[in-house]
Amino acid sequence: MNTMYCSRLFSIFLLALICQQSQVHASAESYNTGWQLNIDNNVFKRYMKDRDYTGGIAFTATGSRAQSGWLNIDPVRGWVFDNLPLFDNDASVIKRHSVQYGMVLFTPDDISATQPVLDDRPFASLFYISNTELIVHPSRDKAYRSGFTIGLLGLDLAGDVQATLHEIIGSDEANGWDNQVSSGGEPTVMLTLSVQQKQSNADSYQLSTHLEANAGFSTDINAGLNWRWGRLNTPWWSFNPSHHEYISSAATSARGVTGSKPEFYVFASANVKYRFYSSLLQGQFRDSVHTLENDQIEQLLGSVSTGVTREFGDNLRVSLFVRGVTSEIKGPNARELWWASLVINRAW
Repeated sequence: MNTMYCSRLFSIFLLALICQQSQVHASAESYNTGWQLNIDNNVFKRYMKDRDYTGGIAFTATGSRAQSGWLNIDPVRGWVFDNLPLFDNDASVIKRHSVQYGMVLFTPDDISATQPVLDDRPFASLFYISNTELIVHPSRDKAYRSGFTIGLLGLDLAGDVQATLHEIIGSDEANGWDNQVSSGGEPTVMLTLSVQQKQSNADSYQLSTHLEANAGFSTDINAGLNWRWGRLNTPWWSFNPSHHEYISSAATSARGVTGSKPEFYVFASANVKYRFYSSLLQGQFRDSVHTLENDQIEQLLGSVSTGVTREFGDNLRVSLFVRGVTSEIKGPNARELWWASLVINRAW
Protein backbone atom coordinates (compact mmCIF):
# COMPACT_ATOMS: atom_id res chain seq x y z
CA MET A 1 0.00 0.00 0.00
CA ASN A 2 3.02 2.33 0.33
CA THR A 3 3.18 2.63 -3.45
CA MET A 4 -0.43 3.76 -3.51
CA TYR A 5 0.14 6.45 -0.86
CA CYS A 6 3.30 7.76 -2.57
CA SER A 7 1.54 7.98 -5.92
CA ARG A 8 -1.37 9.87 -4.41
CA LEU A 9 0.93 12.33 -2.68
CA PHE A 10 2.78 12.84 -5.96
CA SER A 11 -0.50 13.51 -7.78
CA ILE A 12 -1.62 16.05 -5.17
CA PHE A 13 1.73 17.82 -5.53
CA LEU A 14 1.34 17.82 -9.30
CA LEU A 15 -2.18 19.19 -8.99
CA ALA A 16 -0.81 22.31 -7.33
CA LEU A 17 1.74 22.76 -10.08
CA ILE A 18 -0.74 22.30 -12.92
CA CYS A 19 -3.34 24.77 -11.82
CA GLN A 20 -4.04 26.71 -8.65
CA GLN A 21 -6.85 29.05 -7.80
CA SER A 22 -8.00 31.45 -5.07
CA GLN A 23 -11.19 33.20 -4.19
CA VAL A 24 -12.17 35.71 -6.87
CA HIS A 25 -14.82 38.31 -7.54
CA ALA A 26 -16.94 36.28 -9.92
CA SER A 27 -20.00 37.17 -11.92
CA ALA A 28 -23.27 36.22 -10.24
CA GLU A 29 -24.46 32.65 -10.74
CA SER A 30 -28.14 31.79 -11.00
CA TYR A 31 -29.62 29.33 -8.55
CA ASN A 32 -30.65 26.91 -11.32
CA THR A 33 -28.72 26.98 -14.62
CA GLY A 34 -29.78 23.55 -15.88
CA TRP A 35 -29.40 19.79 -15.64
CA GLN A 36 -27.82 16.89 -17.51
CA LEU A 37 -28.51 13.16 -17.79
CA ASN A 38 -25.74 10.75 -18.86
CA ILE A 39 -26.43 7.14 -19.86
CA ASP A 40 -23.53 4.84 -20.82
CA ASN A 41 -23.84 1.25 -22.03
CA ASN A 42 -21.65 -1.17 -23.95
CA VAL A 43 -24.63 -3.05 -25.42
CA PHE A 44 -23.78 -1.48 -28.80
CA LYS A 45 -20.24 -2.80 -28.90
CA ARG A 46 -19.07 -5.59 -31.19
CA TYR A 47 -20.54 -9.04 -30.42
CA MET A 48 -23.02 -7.42 -28.01
CA LYS A 49 -20.82 -8.44 -25.07
CA ASP A 50 -21.72 -7.17 -21.61
CA ARG A 51 -18.28 -6.70 -20.08
CA ASP A 52 -15.65 -4.24 -18.81
CA TYR A 53 -17.33 -0.87 -18.24
CA THR A 54 -20.75 -2.43 -18.64
CA GLY A 55 -22.67 0.78 -18.00
CA GLY A 56 -23.28 3.88 -15.95
CA ILE A 57 -25.86 6.55 -15.31
CA ALA A 58 -25.48 10.02 -13.80
CA PHE A 59 -27.64 13.07 -13.18
CA THR A 60 -26.07 16.53 -12.86
CA ALA A 61 -27.70 19.66 -11.41
CA THR A 62 -25.99 22.99 -12.14
CA GLY A 63 -26.15 26.45 -10.63
CA SER A 64 -25.54 27.84 -7.16
CA ARG A 65 -28.00 25.22 -5.86
CA ALA A 66 -25.10 22.75 -6.17
CA GLN A 67 -23.57 24.47 -3.13
CA SER A 68 -26.59 24.01 -0.88
CA GLY A 69 -28.86 21.24 0.33
CA TRP A 70 -28.06 18.21 2.43
CA LEU A 71 -26.97 15.94 -0.45
CA ASN A 72 -23.89 17.82 -1.61
CA ILE A 73 -20.24 17.93 -0.59
CA ASP A 74 -19.18 21.31 -2.00
CA PRO A 75 -18.02 22.63 1.42
CA VAL A 76 -15.38 19.88 1.44
CA ARG A 77 -14.32 20.68 -2.13
CA GLY A 78 -14.08 24.36 -1.20
CA TRP A 79 -12.05 23.64 1.94
CA VAL A 80 -9.50 21.72 -0.14
CA PHE A 81 -9.23 24.00 -3.19
CA ASP A 82 -10.70 27.48 -2.79
CA ASN A 83 -7.77 29.08 -0.97
CA LEU A 84 -4.95 27.86 -3.19
CA PRO A 85 -2.87 30.91 -4.33
CA LEU A 86 -1.98 32.06 -7.86
CA PHE A 87 -5.32 33.04 -9.36
CA ASP A 88 -5.61 36.84 -9.67
CA ASN A 89 -8.75 38.70 -8.63
CA ASP A 90 -10.66 39.69 -11.75
CA ALA A 91 -14.21 41.00 -12.06
CA SER A 92 -14.59 39.24 -15.43
CA VAL A 93 -14.15 35.77 -13.92
CA ILE A 94 -17.07 33.36 -14.39
CA LYS A 95 -17.82 30.88 -11.60
CA ARG A 96 -20.11 27.91 -12.12
CA HIS A 97 -21.01 24.96 -9.87
CA SER A 98 -22.47 21.51 -10.39
CA VAL A 99 -23.28 18.37 -8.41
CA GLN A 100 -23.46 14.94 -10.01
CA TYR A 101 -25.08 11.77 -8.65
CA GLY A 102 -24.20 8.54 -10.43
CA MET A 103 -23.15 4.92 -10.58
CA VAL A 104 -20.78 2.86 -12.73
CA LEU A 105 -20.63 -0.95 -13.08
CA PHE A 106 -17.79 -3.23 -14.26
CA THR A 107 -17.68 -6.94 -15.09
CA PRO A 108 -15.22 -9.48 -16.54
CA ASP A 109 -15.78 -11.09 -19.93
CA ASP A 110 -17.50 -14.15 -18.45
CA ILE A 111 -20.36 -12.81 -16.36
CA SER A 112 -21.96 -16.24 -15.88
CA ALA A 113 -19.10 -17.66 -13.79
CA THR A 114 -19.84 -17.94 -10.08
CA GLN A 115 -16.14 -18.19 -9.17
CA PRO A 116 -13.68 -15.30 -9.69
CA VAL A 117 -12.05 -15.18 -13.13
CA LEU A 118 -8.53 -14.56 -11.84
CA ASP A 119 -6.93 -13.62 -15.17
CA ASP A 120 -9.60 -11.01 -15.95
CA ARG A 121 -10.80 -7.80 -14.34
CA PRO A 122 -12.93 -8.21 -11.19
CA PHE A 123 -16.56 -7.28 -10.78
CA ALA A 124 -16.68 -3.73 -9.40
CA SER A 125 -19.12 -0.90 -8.79
CA LEU A 126 -19.19 2.67 -7.56
CA PHE A 127 -22.13 4.80 -6.42
CA TYR A 128 -21.06 8.41 -5.93
CA ILE A 129 -21.71 12.13 -5.41
CA SER A 130 -19.37 14.62 -7.07
CA ASN A 131 -19.25 18.41 -6.60
CA THR A 132 -17.41 20.56 -9.12
CA GLU A 133 -16.50 24.24 -9.43
CA LEU A 134 -15.56 25.74 -12.80
CA ILE A 135 -13.71 29.07 -12.87
CA VAL A 136 -13.39 30.67 -16.31
CA HIS A 137 -10.86 33.43 -16.91
CA PRO A 138 -11.95 34.92 -20.29
CA SER A 139 -8.90 37.17 -20.72
CA ARG A 140 -6.59 34.16 -20.41
CA ASP A 141 -8.78 31.74 -22.41
CA LYS A 142 -8.51 29.33 -19.48
CA ALA A 143 -11.00 27.39 -17.37
CA TYR A 144 -10.01 25.84 -14.04
CA ARG A 145 -11.98 22.92 -12.63
CA SER A 146 -11.81 21.51 -9.10
CA GLY A 147 -13.84 18.57 -7.90
CA PHE A 148 -14.43 16.33 -4.91
CA THR A 149 -16.09 12.93 -5.23
CA ILE A 150 -17.25 10.64 -2.45
CA GLY A 151 -18.78 7.24 -3.03
CA LEU A 152 -19.26 3.64 -2.01
CA LEU A 153 -17.55 0.66 -3.61
CA GLY A 154 -18.95 -2.85 -3.55
CA LEU A 155 -22.63 -2.31 -2.80
CA ASP A 156 -24.95 -5.30 -3.30
CA LEU A 157 -27.24 -2.86 -5.10
CA ALA A 158 -24.95 -3.09 -8.14
CA GLY A 159 -25.88 -6.71 -8.79
CA ASP A 160 -29.57 -5.94 -8.25
CA VAL A 161 -29.44 -3.11 -10.79
CA GLN A 162 -27.75 -5.24 -13.45
CA ALA A 163 -30.06 -8.20 -12.77
CA THR A 164 -33.11 -5.98 -13.28
CA LEU A 165 -31.76 -4.51 -16.52
CA HIS A 166 -30.80 -7.93 -17.88
CA GLU A 167 -34.24 -9.30 -17.07
CA ILE A 168 -35.83 -6.44 -19.01
CA ILE A 169 -33.66 -6.89 -22.13
CA GLY A 170 -33.41 -10.69 -21.90
CA SER A 171 -29.62 -10.79 -21.43
CA ASP A 172 -27.55 -13.41 -19.57
CA GLU A 173 -27.61 -13.35 -15.79
CA ALA A 174 -24.50 -12.00 -14.06
CA ASN A 175 -23.51 -14.43 -11.30
CA GLY A 176 -20.29 -12.98 -9.95
CA TRP A 177 -21.35 -9.92 -7.98
CA ASP A 178 -20.62 -11.64 -4.64
CA ASN A 179 -16.96 -11.49 -5.74
CA GLN A 180 -16.89 -7.78 -6.51
CA VAL A 181 -14.23 -5.41 -5.19
CA SER A 182 -14.99 -4.37 -1.57
CA SER A 183 -18.10 -6.55 -1.54
CA GLY A 184 -20.49 -5.34 1.14
CA GLY A 185 -19.53 -1.68 0.75
CA GLU A 186 -16.53 0.56 1.42
CA PRO A 187 -16.26 4.38 1.33
CA THR A 188 -13.93 5.99 -1.21
CA VAL A 189 -13.03 9.51 -2.37
CA MET A 190 -11.30 11.34 -5.20
CA LEU A 191 -9.92 14.88 -5.66
CA THR A 192 -9.73 16.40 -9.14
CA LEU A 193 -8.02 19.52 -10.43
CA SER A 194 -7.62 20.52 -14.08
CA VAL A 195 -7.01 23.44 -16.40
CA GLN A 196 -8.59 23.76 -19.84
CA GLN A 197 -7.02 26.06 -22.44
CA LYS A 198 -8.76 27.43 -25.53
CA GLN A 199 -6.46 26.90 -28.51
CA SER A 200 -8.63 28.23 -31.32
CA ASN A 201 -12.16 29.54 -31.67
CA ALA A 202 -14.15 30.47 -34.77
CA ASP A 203 -17.79 30.69 -35.77
CA SER A 204 -17.87 27.07 -36.92
CA TYR A 205 -15.15 25.26 -34.92
CA GLN A 206 -13.41 25.18 -31.54
CA LEU A 207 -10.29 23.48 -30.25
CA SER A 208 -9.16 23.20 -26.63
CA THR A 209 -6.76 21.16 -24.49
CA HIS A 210 -6.70 20.20 -20.84
CA LEU A 211 -4.30 18.96 -18.16
CA GLU A 212 -5.67 17.11 -15.15
CA ALA A 213 -4.68 15.18 -12.07
CA ASN A 214 -6.77 12.94 -9.81
CA ALA A 215 -5.98 11.52 -6.38
CA GLY A 216 -8.16 8.88 -4.76
CA PHE A 217 -9.99 5.82 -6.08
CA SER A 218 -8.36 6.69 -9.40
CA THR A 219 -4.94 8.25 -8.98
CA ASP A 220 -3.61 9.55 -12.29
CA ILE A 221 -2.41 12.40 -14.45
CA ASN A 222 -3.88 12.96 -17.91
CA ALA A 223 -4.05 15.34 -20.85
CA GLY A 224 -6.84 15.79 -23.38
CA LEU A 225 -7.79 17.37 -26.70
CA ASN A 226 -11.33 18.53 -27.62
CA TRP A 227 -12.61 19.54 -31.06
CA ARG A 228 -16.05 20.40 -32.42
CA TRP A 229 -17.30 21.72 -35.75
CA GLY A 230 -20.68 22.91 -36.94
CA ARG A 231 -23.27 25.44 -35.78
CA LEU A 232 -21.96 26.52 -32.37
CA ASN A 233 -23.88 28.66 -29.86
CA THR A 234 -22.40 27.70 -26.48
CA PRO A 235 -19.07 28.88 -25.01
CA TRP A 236 -15.92 26.80 -25.46
CA TRP A 237 -15.52 26.18 -21.73
CA SER A 238 -18.84 24.30 -21.53
CA PHE A 239 -17.47 21.62 -23.89
CA ASN A 240 -14.88 19.13 -22.63
CA PRO A 241 -15.64 15.47 -23.57
CA SER A 242 -12.05 14.36 -22.88
CA HIS A 243 -12.65 15.08 -19.18
CA HIS A 244 -13.93 11.70 -17.98
CA GLU A 245 -13.30 8.82 -15.61
CA TYR A 246 -15.43 6.29 -17.51
CA ILE A 247 -18.68 8.30 -17.36
CA SER A 248 -18.34 11.93 -18.42
CA SER A 249 -17.50 14.22 -15.52
CA ALA A 250 -20.00 16.79 -14.28
CA ALA A 251 -20.58 19.41 -16.99
CA THR A 252 -21.61 23.05 -16.71
CA SER A 253 -24.91 23.89 -18.40
CA ALA A 254 -24.60 26.99 -20.60
CA ARG A 255 -27.27 28.71 -22.69
CA GLY A 256 -26.67 29.37 -26.35
CA VAL A 257 -26.69 32.76 -28.03
CA THR A 258 -30.19 34.26 -27.86
CA GLY A 259 -31.99 34.25 -31.20
CA SER A 260 -29.48 31.97 -32.92
CA LYS A 261 -30.31 28.83 -34.88
CA PRO A 262 -30.34 25.53 -32.96
CA GLU A 263 -26.88 24.23 -32.16
CA PHE A 264 -25.76 21.29 -34.31
CA TYR A 265 -22.20 19.98 -34.44
CA VAL A 266 -19.95 16.94 -34.65
CA PHE A 267 -17.14 16.47 -32.17
CA ALA A 268 -14.13 14.36 -31.28
CA SER A 269 -11.79 14.09 -28.31
CA ALA A 270 -8.67 12.23 -27.25
CA ASN A 271 -7.04 11.62 -23.89
CA VAL A 272 -3.77 10.07 -22.69
CA LYS A 273 -3.56 9.00 -19.05
CA TYR A 274 -0.91 7.61 -16.74
CA ARG A 275 -2.72 5.83 -13.93
CA PHE A 276 -0.85 5.09 -10.73
CA TYR A 277 -3.65 3.22 -8.97
CA SER A 278 -7.27 2.18 -9.48
CA SER A 279 -9.42 0.96 -6.59
CA LEU A 280 -11.90 -0.45 -9.12
CA LEU A 281 -9.23 -2.87 -10.34
CA GLN A 282 -6.85 -3.21 -7.39
CA GLY A 283 -9.13 -2.81 -4.41
CA GLN A 284 -8.73 -0.48 -1.49
CA PHE A 285 -8.39 -1.26 2.23
CA ARG A 286 -11.10 -3.86 2.68
CA ASP A 287 -10.25 -7.46 1.74
CA SER A 288 -11.72 -8.54 -1.60
CA VAL A 289 -12.10 -12.00 -3.11
CA HIS A 290 -10.47 -10.88 -6.36
CA THR A 291 -8.31 -7.87 -7.20
CA LEU A 292 -5.38 -7.26 -9.55
CA GLU A 293 -1.79 -6.47 -8.64
CA ASN A 294 0.04 -3.43 -9.95
CA ASP A 295 1.96 -5.51 -12.52
CA GLN A 296 -1.35 -6.86 -13.90
CA ILE A 297 -2.73 -3.48 -14.96
CA GLU A 298 -1.77 -1.14 -17.79
CA GLN A 299 -0.74 2.22 -16.41
CA LEU A 300 -0.51 4.12 -19.71
CA LEU A 301 -3.98 4.46 -21.26
CA GLY A 302 -5.33 6.20 -24.33
CA SER A 303 -8.93 7.02 -25.23
CA VAL A 304 -10.80 8.53 -28.17
CA SER A 305 -14.42 9.53 -28.70
CA THR A 306 -16.55 10.88 -31.51
CA GLY A 307 -20.17 11.95 -31.70
CA VAL A 308 -22.79 14.50 -32.58
CA THR A 309 -24.82 17.08 -30.62
CA ARG A 310 -28.17 18.54 -31.71
CA GLU A 311 -30.24 21.23 -30.00
CA PHE A 312 -34.01 20.80 -29.90
CA GLY A 313 -36.28 23.63 -28.81
CA ASP A 314 -34.99 26.11 -26.25
CA ASN A 315 -31.53 24.99 -25.08
CA LEU A 316 -32.36 21.27 -24.90
CA ARG A 317 -29.40 19.39 -26.36
CA VAL A 318 -28.98 15.69 -27.10
CA SER A 319 -25.57 14.14 -27.72
CA LEU A 320 -24.74 10.66 -28.98
CA PHE A 321 -21.16 9.43 -29.02
CA VAL A 322 -18.93 6.36 -28.90
CA ARG A 323 -15.82 6.11 -26.72
CA GLY A 324 -12.95 3.64 -26.85
CA VAL A 325 -10.17 3.07 -24.29
CA THR A 326 -7.05 0.93 -24.59
CA SER A 327 -6.84 -2.18 -22.42
CA GLU A 328 -6.70 -1.56 -18.67
CA ILE A 329 -5.37 -5.04 -17.88
CA LYS A 330 -2.51 -7.25 -19.04
CA GLY A 331 -2.59 -10.95 -19.90
CA PRO A 332 -4.74 -13.25 -22.05
CA ASN A 333 -7.90 -11.22 -21.43
CA ALA A 334 -6.39 -7.85 -22.36
CA ARG A 335 -8.79 -5.97 -24.64
CA GLU A 336 -10.00 -2.52 -25.58
CA LEU A 337 -13.07 -1.02 -23.89
CA TRP A 338 -15.88 0.42 -26.03
CA TRP A 339 -19.20 1.93 -25.06
CA ALA A 340 -21.92 4.21 -26.37
CA SER A 341 -23.27 7.26 -24.54
CA LEU A 342 -26.44 9.31 -24.58
CA VAL A 343 -26.32 12.77 -22.99
CA ILE A 344 -29.36 15.02 -22.54
CA ASN A 345 -28.63 18.56 -21.38
CA ARG A 346 -31.05 21.38 -20.60
CA ALA A 347 -29.78 24.89 -19.86
CA TRP A 348 -31.95 27.58 -18.26
